[in-house]
Amino acid sequence: MFKRAIPVFAEGKENALNYHLVLHAEAESLKDTTLYISAFSFYRLSVNGRFVSFGPARAAKGYARVDELSLDWCDSADGKNDIVIEVAGYNCSSLSTARQTSFVVAELRREDEVLLYTGRDFCGYRSAKMMQKVERYSAQRHFGEIHNYTFDGILGEKVNLTETTNRPKYLERKAPVPTYDTVHMDGCSSFGEFNFDDTIPYRKKRSSFEITEEWGCFADGEIFSKPYRWIQRQVLDKKGDDRDFPLRMKRGDYVIVDLGRIETGFLTVNMTAHAHSEVVLGFSEACFEADFEFTNINSQNVIEYFVEEGMSVSAESFEPYTCRFAIIMVRNGAVTLEGYSVRTLEYPMWDIIERSYKDPELRAIYRAAERTFAHNAVDIYTDCPSRERAGWLCDSFFTGRAEYFLTGKTLVEDAFLENYRLFENDGSLPEGAIPMCYPSDFHDNNKFIPQWAMWYVLEVKEYLTERNTAVDKELFKKSVMGIVKFLERYENKDGLLQNLPSWNFVEWSTANEWVHDVNYPTNFLYAEVLRSAYALYGDESLLKKAERVAAVTAERSFDGEVFIDNAVLTDGVLVNTRNSSEAGQYYAILFGDFDINDEKYAKLKAHICNGFAELDISDRGYVPVNAFIGFYVKMCAMMKLGWFDMLEDDIKSFFGGMEEATGTLWEYRYTQRKGSYDHGFASFVAIAIGEIEKNKK
Repeated sequence: MFKRAIPVFAEGKENALNYHLVLHAEAESLKDTTLYISAFSFYRLSVNGRFVSFGPARAAKGYARVDELSLDWCDSADGKNDIVIEVAGYNCSSLSTARQTSFVVAELRREDEVLLYTGRDFCGYRSAKMMQKVERYSAQRHFGEIHNYTFDGILGEKVNLTETTNRPKYLERKAPVPTYDTVHMDGCSSFGEFNFDDTIPYRKKRSSFEITEEWGCFADGEIFSKPYRWIQRQVLDKKGDDRDFPLRMKRGDYVIVDLGRIETGFLTVNMTAHAHSEVVLGFSEACFEADFEFTNINSQNVIEYFVEEGMSVSAESFEPYTCRFAIIMVRNGAVTLEGYSVRTLEYPMWDIIERSYKDPELRAIYRAAERTFAHNAVDIYTDCPSRERAGWLCDSFFTGRAEYFLTGKTLVEDAFLENYRLFENDGSLPEGAIPMCYPSDFHDNNKFIPQWAMWYVLEVKEYLTERNTAVDKELFKKSVMGIVKFLERYENKDGLLQNLPSWNFVEWSTANEWVHDVNYPTNFLYAEVLRSAYALYGDESLLKKAERVAAVTAERSFDGEVFIDNAVLTDGVLVNTRNSSEAGQYYAILFGDFDINDEKYAKLKAHICNGFAELDISDRGYVPVNAFIGFYVKMCAMMKLGWFDMLEDDIKSFFGGMEEATGTLWEYRYTQRKGSYDHGFASFVAIAIGEIEKNKK
């Protein structure tokens, strides 16, 4: 893909933690030119001071996707063009990238003529703006941001650029180029003063698990400022509502900005400093108890700015973040706040098929599903665009269906599944197993989810046989059959899976405590894995095994009223418990190959229709579905059964209020007020709404 460019980085820094490099070159006319560019971890491209692109799209370890960007529209009138590439080399482990050493490679061409390229024409500088020794933003992503504007420009100390040891294999970008629109706010929703209270308890670090040295972080003593800890101990004293920008602010002043709905992208504070000033930006997806509160999502949603007296800056975040609410606080000094905006980063909405539905509540939920998809399908499918930006399996099964329904294409799924297909196991996982999310690192005892590998097989089968039949099935045979062979090792004498290793996952409810020794929902899923592998590669023995697994699982797990979730080994014999999750019933309906209208299942059918209100739970464990994946397998089951009136009621009850609150769909139920308020798999509800409307009389 590159004719002459080579990957480079600052000499001696390709393994440095959170090192920000800036490349600069001057070009003459940009008419009819294309810039080919890639980097790791991420780059931001500006031409003549104008933002052009953020990238690259993520790829499997050892690979790099290349963006091809037309620069014709950036050409200056005087024929002199400044090309600036900012690169973040994180060199830490995360769930949103697979750890590799830093590099950047770029080449400017006009047709076949190479005009500029890394290795010859670009000068390198250490970023003067981005502070290196900062806290992690989250365990799943990389580092937070502290911006230093006590200088003029972004070019700091000049550094030598040398060829890197990381020589990735280049891949094309498959996902569409994202859109970068601007959501600009002309004023604040409230303002006031804040005061420090050192008696307020606070959380030193907000992460889902401990960020060890192996994951990559700076020691506390090395870090100059910790704004996340500071902001939690401020008491707000509201003085009023609705003030227009520009707004003069002194030390101890704050404003709160409400975007009206969740946006995802690059957060920008426009301000002029009247003294040496410190400004802290906090942001949150939702606020319920107070004018401003951090979403309970295990990420440090703060950015700090140091601005020199007399400087006017447009301080745009390097990385994309997610928020509806923002608080801007003057920690020291005095500034005039001229504006707050978000440069959005999302799948192009114009590529989504236009549909309109009469029911206003369903229509609102559908629009939220579209926006939720757009936020979580930028380069791969992500669980959320905030804390993780990680490409989880199982989530992708539902988002993959949503992409095809919403766009009629598989552009993002092409990239997502290619990354998994290119995964190379270095021995960290058992033979045939695949990561639960990827590209990622999984240092936590090499944890993986066997059930997520099963959902991968189901997704690949649908992708190859329904959504993108032009793709060669043989490309996926190694990964699909590797999973089948891996699972075979855990079959018991009855042919059922027993005691699968690592993190077993059925859904986020008590049902996930019932996964050993034999978990029946998992075995129903296993039957569908075998059917899918047969459909792809024609091995009749897989189909026969699938029929046997489904039949044995249904026979063993049905107690005449509902399906039981698990059997435990007691004195050498597997004995059914009385645990029965609502989710388990839908696994059985989807993959158990039985007719629910058979008289044998009359009680089960009645329980489902009555919301299990009449199920006697005095002598059994029972748990209703949680959001994921219980409610989603329920939607699938309702569509399979054709119970669209019940499905409509459930969707309105479950998603009602989400669109109004954030314009997006959430990871958990409304009352839980935690997790992401913008979760990719939730876009699947668009399909269910489409089926409801199609089947209305």
